[in-house]
Amino acid sequence: MNSTPDTQPTPKIKKPANAKKPPAPAKPTDILTTQQAARILGLSTTTVQKMVASGELEAWVTSGGHRRIFRSALDTKIQLRNDTDTGPRELRVLLAEDDTVQVAYFETLLKRCRHPVLLTVATDASQALIQIERQRPDVVVTDLMMQPFDGYHLIKSLSAEPAYRSIELVVVTAKTPQEARADGVLPDWITLYQKPVQAERLLGYIDALASRVSRSRQDKST
Repeated sequence: MNSTPDTQPTPKIKKPANAKKPPAPAKPTDILTTQQAARILGLSTTTVQKMVASGELEAWVTSGGHRRIFRSALDTKIQLRNDTDTGPRELRVLLAEDDTVQVAYFETLLKRCRHPVLLTVATDASQALIQIERQRPDVVVTDLMMQPFDGYHLIKSLSAEPAYRSIELVVVTAKTPQEARADGVLPDWITLYQKPVQAERLLGYIDALASRVSRSRQDKST
């Protein structure tokens, strides 16, 4: 008589309590490590890990025990942080410019604004994108000719990311409008000024934007 060998049931692997399976495959750029999320939020990795553990930041745990965070969850967190901050604040301006003379001119110009302005400076598109993820500026003012990553690279990245569509974009360049559009892709909705920019024209734009942002924030608080 042939005997069938005894089989043992396969033990089940217990997943961590807060482990979540990604609902669908995502592009690598849509998934962040806790270190990447911490850099974007301007927080320590330990703080982000605590946010994940408490459920404050949605994430899941891989089979190897590593926490992973969807970029969309991080964008939601940043947006909520901005929306709940309804008190008075400066207009957040990010300047992408590698010419120190132009940076100094812009800094002097902004001191003449009727509204308080918080200026951050990046010397190329890659630095600008890091700052944008950290603070979500109200407006980005960028040159086109920068090294190693130019203004066209920055504009393409901003245009492709839905989370950045609320950010106003201004191009300040020595190129004529025709040259600027011939040398790269510029969306029709951006504002373009040719250098040298008339101070009153740029100030008028910044002051009008500051008023609009301030009014929007007041509406949210009521």
